[in-house]
Amino acid sequence: MKRIKKVLSLLMALLLSFSVFAVSAAALDTTENTGFTWKETAEHRFYQTVDRLIVGLGAVLNAAIPGLNWAGKIPQLSAYTPEAFYPGKAEFDAAPAADAKWQMGFAAASFLENIDPMDGSFYLAGALAATEGKAPKAVLDDQGVNAFALSDGSTTVAFAAIDGFGLTRGDVQEIRSRLAVFASEHKIASINVSSLHQHSCIDTLGLGAPIVPALFQNPTAILFGKETPIVGRNPVFMEALYCAVTNAVKQAVESMTPGVLYYGSTDISEYICDKRDPQQFDGLFHRLRFVPDDKAKNEVWVGQAAIHPTTVGSGGSLSADYPHYIEQYVKTHADADFVFFQGAELAISSYAHTFSYDPDGPDNARAAAMGETLGRKLAAIDQEQSLSPLLNIAIREATLPVKNPIHIIAGREDLLASVLCRKGLGYVIVTELGYMELGGKLGVALVPGEIEPAILWGGAATKAESWSGTSWDYAPWAETCGAERLLCIGLCNDQIGYILCDNDYRSMLTENEEINAISNQVGSQLTEAFEALVAEVK
Repeated sequence: MKRIKKVLSLLMALLLSFSVFAVSAAALDTTENTGFTWKETAEHRFYQTVDRLIVGLGAVLNAAIPGLNWAGKIPQLSAYTPEAFYPGKAEFDAAPAADAKWQMGFAAASFLENIDPMDGSFYLAGALAATEGKAPKAVLDDQGVNAFALSDGSTTVAFAAIDGFGLTRGDVQEIRSRLAVFASEHKIASINVSSLHQHSCIDTLGLGAPIVPALFQNPTAILFGKETPIVGRNPVFMEALYCAVTNAVKQAVESMTPGVLYYGSTDISEYICDKRDPQQFDGLFHRLRFVPDDKAKNEVWVGQAAIHPTTVGSGGSLSADYPHYIEQYVKTHADADFVFFQGAELAISSYAHTFSYDPDGPDNARAAAMGETLGRKLAAIDQEQSLSPLLNIAIREATLPVKNPIHIIAGREDLLASVLCRKGLGYVIVTELGYMELGGKLGVALVPGEIEPAILWGGAATKAESWSGTSWDYAPWAETCGAERLLCIGLCNDQIGYILCDNDYRSMLTENEEINAISNQVGSQLTEAFEALVAEVK
């Protein structure tokens, strides 16, 4: 062991020496070019060099270990064809139709109706598991889906928000395939599924699976042609999820009724903490409020805010966290149905001290206090604008190179249901990016992951502030789309991880976000895709 430590120490010393040499010329003038000292700049380059070694080692392992590509289940990008894909409109309408009228419907369903989460066959998400998954110790809340359907009379869309850490595109395609006939009959232009990203729900993504057993057992299962790998998400639970989301979407569409749609917002920035510089986030809790013409029917509220649901945490009790308690408040005090969506939540958390709760109370004490506080703020919105019945939506595919070896091996071993393709010796994810406008005023970016707020609204790290010592030279999406206000539905139709500004991508060894980002260029690549989408339809 001592000999191994000496060898590792020597290697680290050599790497550090190389990093120092590589940046020495630039670092001598660092006081003029960056906000970092010579030592800090050398340290940054060292970590980035180690990152490149990790990526290289990961590429070797992925070439050597059997995976889905060995079984012919990961196609070459040149052979890829879209499945269960709804592109929406080719061009946005400029004004409502003469007889346009909003219609909206709501439905909800549970994933746990015929499932016992405590039977030992389920584990929670929210943290990478090394050798074994974390079974829930108790069940505090239901885990399920809330869905709404919206139409302006000519265009109909469906949105589902699930309780879960994330859902990759393969699962969204499965849901859409089950809705294909129904969608055709009801002329649905777009079906979208987003995750609320609770860290305390049964795993829907796949990264809550124990990684080490998967690396040994799944390659064997794949080589011998087993339909389902040994390690992964629980197939019984996923089937319950597919059925629940499918049924909820159908019921939402079939329950649509005419009415009026309003938009309003309230400031909740006092409750929000950004754990990563630069400090930039959307401090508003946004609300769409649908008032049906039939006063006997419930209003439907759609809320969107950006705060990680981590008040309960992973590895303990099963809970839908604070979104569940916002819903309870809205139902009880406003007699309204409620759908919540996560926004641009890159490193956005909440301030515990702003909520009154007993820290020695049950696991959900803080979640309940936070949900009630935010629900009260949402219900108190008294300034609204009516939105004209004009609905535009467009979704486009984006092909993104994957450099992160964790994402590659998780996809190859069927832990993630990502749409993964081979391109030369590397891999790419084929994901979706969308843009919706309501009333010609309100824009909504549909983002397939957890995005840096500065990409949407500006305020990215400057050249002097960034690790790379370079600038971020892209216009904010809010400026690109031209809407009066831009909202964001994150983790929508895919979960590709964190989406960072290229210039401030740091290191997998120093930051949580970099561990879960597919590459150091995903921010610019998605931004360029968004710019192309908007230019195409507007």
